[in-house]
Amino acid sequence: MNSSGKGSADSAHLAASSESDSIKVFVRVRPLTRDTGLTTDGDQNLCLSVTSPNTIRLLSKPEPRTFTYDHVADMDTTQDAVFSSVAKNIVESCMNGYNGTIFAYGQTGSGKTFTMLGPSELDNFTDDLRGVIPRSFEYLFFLINREVERSSQSKSFLCKCSFIEIYNEQIYDLLDTASASLFLRENIKKGVFVEGVVEKFVNSAAEAYQVLSMGWRNRRVASTSMNRESSRSHAVFTMTLESKESINEVVNIRMSQLNLVDLAGSERQKDTHTEGSRLKEASSINRSLMCLGQVIMALVDVSNGKNRHICYRDSKLTFLLRDSLGGNAKTYIIANVHPGSKCFGETLSTLQFAQRAKLIKNKAVINEDTQGNVKQLQAEVKKLKEQLAQALTSQGVDYGRDIAPGGPELHMGNNESNIYEEKKALLTKVAQLEEAWAQKDKFIHSSRMIVRFREDHISRLEKKLKAGENLLSDKDSQALIDQLKEEIKILKDQVEHHPKMTRYAAENYSLREENRQLRSLESVVKAQEVAAQVAVEIEEAFQKAVESERPTESKIAIQKLENYKLNAKLLQRQSDLTGALQAFEEYKDVTKKQMAQLESEKRYLEKSNKHLEKILEATNAYNKQEVSELNRIHVETLKVTSRIQAQLNEEELKNSKMLQEISKLEEQVQLSTERNNWNKDQLCLQETINNLQQSLQSEQSEIRDLRLVLQSSDKELASVKNKLIDSQSEQQREMSQLSNSLISTQLQLDKVQLEWEQLLEQHRTLQDSFDQLQAEAKFEADQSRQQLDDRQKEIDELKAEIMVSELAGFTTALSENVHIQTFLFISFFPLFKFKTPCTPGSFNRDLSQVLEIQERELENRRSSMMTMEILLSELNAERAAKNEEIERLKVYLASIIYIAMGRGLAYCTFVNLQVAFVTSATFCAFLQEIEVLRKQNIKLSEENGKLVGHKNHKQRIEYLVKLKKDNTKLQEENEKLRTEISLMRENTGCPPLELNL
Repeated sequence: MNSSGKGSADSAHLAASSESDSIKVFVRVRPLTRDTGLTTDGDQNLCLSVTSPNTIRLLSKPEPRTFTYDHVADMDTTQDAVFSSVAKNIVESCMNGYNGTIFAYGQTGSGKTFTMLGPSELDNFTDDLRGVIPRSFEYLFFLINREVERSSQSKSFLCKCSFIEIYNEQIYDLLDTASASLFLRENIKKGVFVEGVVEKFVNSAAEAYQVLSMGWRNRRVASTSMNRESSRSHAVFTMTLESKESINEVVNIRMSQLNLVDLAGSERQKDTHTEGSRLKEASSINRSLMCLGQVIMALVDVSNGKNRHICYRDSKLTFLLRDSLGGNAKTYIIANVHPGSKCFGETLSTLQFAQRAKLIKNKAVINEDTQGNVKQLQAEVKKLKEQLAQALTSQGVDYGRDIAPGGPELHMGNNESNIYEEKKALLTKVAQLEEAWAQKDKFIHSSRMIVRFREDHISRLEKKLKAGENLLSDKDSQALIDQLKEEIKILKDQVEHHPKMTRYAAENYSLREENRQLRSLESVVKAQEVAAQVAVEIEEAFQKAVESERPTESKIAIQKLENYKLNAKLLQRQSDLTGALQAFEEYKDVTKKQMAQLESEKRYLEKSNKHLEKILEATNAYNKQEVSELNRIHVETLKVTSRIQAQLNEEELKNSKMLQEISKLEEQVQLSTERNNWNKDQLCLQETINNLQQSLQSEQSEIRDLRLVLQSSDKELASVKNKLIDSQSEQQREMSQLSNSLISTQLQLDKVQLEWEQLLEQHRTLQDSFDQLQAEAKFEADQSRQQLDDRQKEIDELKAEIMVSELAGFTTALSENVHIQTFLFISFFPLFKFKTPCTPGSFNRDLSQVLEIQERELENRRSSMMTMEILLSELNAERAAKNEEIERLKVYLASIIYIAMGRGLAYCTFVNLQVAFVTSATFCAFLQEIEVLRKQNIKLSEENGKLVGHKNHKQRIEYLVKLKKDNTKLQEENEKLRTEISLMRENTGCPPLELNL
């Protein structure tokens, strides 16, 4: 009876302590790796640092920012430490009837799946790298087995699992691949649930892990440039735990849910380079995560006292996790971030999300129900009332006789002090049990280390036997001795921290504490004091009776009265003493029950130890099988590699023969192409002339078409003016109708107010995203500026080296041929003086007119005018490029003469005269064509001036686009002519001279 009363008191305490449980946040920084797309090219700069177990610093600009969370883990944090900080308390709360949720949030490739599950290639349930979900299975079933042992089979548990994914806003059952999309439903008892989902009943951690593995293989993953196995959906693994406890035919039922969520990571298309279906998946993921962020912001506003609508139904994810985010659950968020500078923007967004989520407060309560008939429940209520009355009256002596104005308050104070002492003793006992558990974990860890040392030793010996090393060297023997010493040290440590020794020490300590408490009970102490006081009073009365030899009758009567009072007081003290002895016997029974519980717990721990030893033996056998299998695979791979090497040698011989044949064929092809080029030179020149004439005719026809289009646009402008007049009259009629409907618009004012609040919320979210992008841009700009400075320094150094080398070569050549070059340059350079066409001034005047008109235009025309300015500037640039091309050709002809000078005066004179004759004829034709193009350009500028005065901007843009296309065609033809000249120069036997102008 007392134990059940304590359990109810503890439940009430837990419920009171969990009335305002805020969401806990755990930030984990993943280590840098070079084989992912998240690292910079050859650079691994960090954008954050962990300053303490609760703070993290982001290296933003202009000043670093510091964030504070419940726990911050650096790159070296182990999986076991993450589980101890995050999931251990959540699993214990689920055992007490609370709902719990753990979910990982962060960008793609930040380590969410590794944190929740472990490595993707992991198949071993007992590996050290297993994640939060497998460790939660182990700890949950450990607690279940312990409770069953303690309750002596009066308490039973039922555990069932479900596994779903949310892919493109559709819910799919991962345990039933043949099922279609599922739907979310809601009722009063169950809350939000997935209709038709498959639930598997499990009885151990291994069975739960099998269910998890079966569903995880069906989850949608894909490869992106930032993650080899990127999760494309949100995965939710739900464990429903139901416990039943029967006490005197009264059944107490507790229901709890543990949601383990692995969210898909947020992505940026410029980083992941996704296309097609991957891009659609990324947009769906980002949309659901954006809805999650909006729900978090709304919940923060509600916790601050604002009246806000929380949009849970905007996404399947937020609707499913409604109780976890703002309701009846204890929630822990694992925020995974990447420390690389390339991920600065996503890291800042994740830290801000976690900071907002930390401000949300949930109200978690125990999901409990009591069942039984009415008489049994009434009897239970009566027993509880009797226990309460007994607790109030057990501490006082002669409570009914000594009632005073402050009596009940005094007894209540004593009762509270006793409860406090009892609670303190229980807390010390819990601390001892936790210490024993830590010792047990240390023992298991040391056992694993011993197994690893032995396996390593066996593998090394096997390798040496295979390699034929029968004798150990001095170095190897010394290493073996050191290893054995290390193993002996671990065994000693294991003996010192053995859980049985710790358990015995804890039991001795608890027995001493119970003995001390029994001796210090108030009833026992008071009974001893009363007995001593009664003995003293009786002795004093006896001495007084002896001293009075001749008592009078009055004295005898007084003495009888005093004796009567003393006898009554003695009887009262004896009754108090018997009550105290009864209380002592009751407390002794309670201690016996506690000792029985400790013995059952001892038996359970011994069973678990044997179970772990069996697991250890099984793992050793499995490791031996793996070693033999690896040896067999190694032999097979050696055979395959030898066979592939032979095939590779044969292929290399074939390739060498093919390369020789290819080189011969390439020489033949080169000779044939040179022969064909000599024959096609004249044909190409003639074709270019014909093409220029055809393009000129086509441009003239386009100009005529544009004039016709201009006339038709005038007619359209007149019709548009008429339509404008009609629309103005219609607008006046609509204004009169709007004035009549003013009353109806007043009724819609509430709706407009709601939309205004939504716009304010959107503005706030946009402002947050703008601030984030601005910080990211500053960070990237600083890095780009630094890289640009480094590249500029390298370019300057290379330029200096190139200039020095070119100057040295030029001075040597100039000193040898200065006299010959001067003579030939004076004699031949006047032949190649050409007139450079200049840019007409009317074109610039037209451009200024266009700019003046643009300033007077309305706001809706500015975009089109900007396009016109760009096109006109491109035309000017192209004209300037043509002028530069002519100057370059002039310098190129002069360079031909310089090259010819170095090969002998007589031969070079003949060759250069021939080249000058051919090129002069070609350039004469080319100058004539340029003159024609210049005149055509003047005509086009006049047409452009006419179009500038016109208001149809669309036609002007189309006309300028056509002009741009024509100029590009002319530029291409100019390039063809230049290549033809270079071919002619090569045919004469003089190598071309490359000039960097």
